[in-house]
Amino acid sequence: MRNSKFFVLSLAVAFATEAYSQDFCNTATHSGESTVVTSNDINDIGNYSYELWADIGNNSATFYTDGSFSCEFNNVNDYLCREGIRYGMNSGLKYTDLGHLYADFKLTDPKFSSYTNVTYSYIGVYGWSQDPLIEWYIVDNWSPYRPNWIGKSTANCDECGLRGTITVDGATYEVYVDKVQRGSIEGDNTPFTQYFSVRKSKRSCGTIDITAHFDGWKSLGLELGNSMYEAKVLGEAGQYPENGNASGTLDFAYAKVYTSEASSTALPQFAPKTNTITSAQVFDMQGKFLGNVNATSDIQSAIKNKFHSTGIYMVKLGSAMKSVSVK
Repeated sequence: MRNSKFFVLSLAVAFATEAYSQDFCNTATHSGESTVVTSNDINDIGNYSYELWADIGNNSATFYTDGSFSCEFNNVNDYLCREGIRYGMNSGLKYTDLGHLYADFKLTDPKFSSYTNVTYSYIGVYGWSQDPLIEWYIVDNWSPYRPNWIGKSTANCDECGLRGTITVDGATYEVYVDKVQRGSIEGDNTPFTQYFSVRKSKRSCGTIDITAHFDGWKSLGLELGNSMYEAKVLGEAGQYPENGNASGTLDFAYAKVYTSEASSTALPQFAPKTNTITSAQVFDMQGKFLGNVNATSDIQSAIKNKFHSTGIYMVKLGSAMKSVSVK
């Protein structure tokens, strides 16, 4: 449930290869540098991207370089705060190009004790894909009710509502579809489809296998768009009917979105369209900056000649980040 304004800002991609131990469920606290946001904003911190959005009210969020974040909303209809990976508008990256995506999260107050006048809240992973435009949710926790009303926004929609169940991370999720027309990443009052995976039993901490959900949706005939825009740990809260007085806080003491590997077939060519020598930044798959190369017509050769090693690299050229296989 989102009524977003249209933002076009800079691209940032977070990436890592190791799966993080679930010790974070017991020990995690915020760490690293932080930034406080008090109005709707999309921006970057460290290797992560964040967004705060609300339709009305007095709101804020604190985002940390370790991927964690905390949120405060006052007198809203709908409020979202999230941090993770942003691939960017019209990235041209299918989810199968991204490696295997995971998210770790720890919700500090699973009882939602700060909530007043909140009639729905989603905790989990969230994102958009384009071509076609799809808003997607993986919901591992909620308040006050488990969402089972999804798919009732549009009359006479045969494909809307409950589409089936999938099993991910040892749990059963119900998969819902809805079609709406409202604000989106592509502008105001745009039509788009929503996919929801809703866990049968809620949890407040754990690892979510994002790619397994995408694969599960595909098995039910639900394809994501051809351009992934983002994948972020999400806290959302609001009310319906809208009275403009939902308030509360959410705290994610631990939140990371990461990939275990990169696709060896993802976008092998990555170069400017002219012969102008342009500098591209090169990172390993742990996110370590390795150096710059000249982005000529053959980026693979440029990387191999400089670093003398084959493998998968992440390359940033201008506002785009893409994985490159060097053989």
